[in-house]
Amino acid sequence: MDKPRRGEGSYEKKLFFAILVFSLRFSYQSADAFVTKTPSFMPICPQRPVSTIFQTYEKPPSNEPDEPENSTDGHSKGPNDSILDRFLSPTIDDTGLPLSDALVAQIVAPSLQVFWLGLNHAPLPTWLQPISPQIFPTRGSLVAPTLIHGAGLASCWIAGALAGKAYEQDAYDLNAPNGGYGTTVARVLKSGAFATGLLIVSTQLDLLLEFGRNVQPGESEEIDLRLLVAIVEMINDIFFEAVSILLWRLYLTRQSSRIDSR
Repeated sequence: MDKPRRGEGSYEKKLFFAILVFSLRFSYQSADAFVTKTPSFMPICPQRPVSTIFQTYEKPPSNEPDEPENSTDGHSKGPNDSILDRFLSPTIDDTGLPLSDALVAQIVAPSLQVFWLGLNHAPLPTWLQPISPQIFPTRGSLVAPTLIHGAGLASCWIAGALAGKAYEQDAYDLNAPNGGYGTTVARVLKSGAFATGLLIVSTQLDLLLEFGRNVQPGESEEIDLRLLVAIVEMINDIFFEAVSILLWRLYLTRQSSRIDSR
């Protein structure tokens, strides 16, 4: 039996680390550009005045006094109250934030999960299998499946962020009218709940395509083992995505306080 050559997996570890550092650096520069208002290699959309966000119209004269249009939670009603409008015409006050979120959700969170499982000598997830031994015989065989799996997780988070209004200025800026750490955490939790629902549905569809029918626990040992593995992997994905996104959004909110100090 051939012994593994010295430094066989060093290239793959260095490649993982380089991708992780690049994504963190990219997200940091986008946050710094948001705070300092200086251009970086990622374009940041300048903040729009309120008059350009909400379309005004002239009301016909009426004898009745005007009543403020407030929702039940005390917030003013905007154009994106409908869940469908949040996807068709979303409010994105910083156009670079979705790209930064995608990098964190696609690269940082899955990479941290792989590192954590590797350091604890835990079984690797089923999605972390080399795509083709001919293309990636030894080096870089785990990078492509990590990025592919992370793309699906990033898609779930982006959809959840749109549904949870996580791209409005209140969700990441302390200087916004309703901004604050509580608002940041609340928006992340709401968006994460929607993203978790999408991940559960996609996992069920994956099992449906794998077995060709709807499977239930208790049918056989093979099905029970596959369902257990799917549940554990889904819990790991939710945990590492939640920690990465929450820390990233809290850091971005903390950076917004530098505007007042300058």
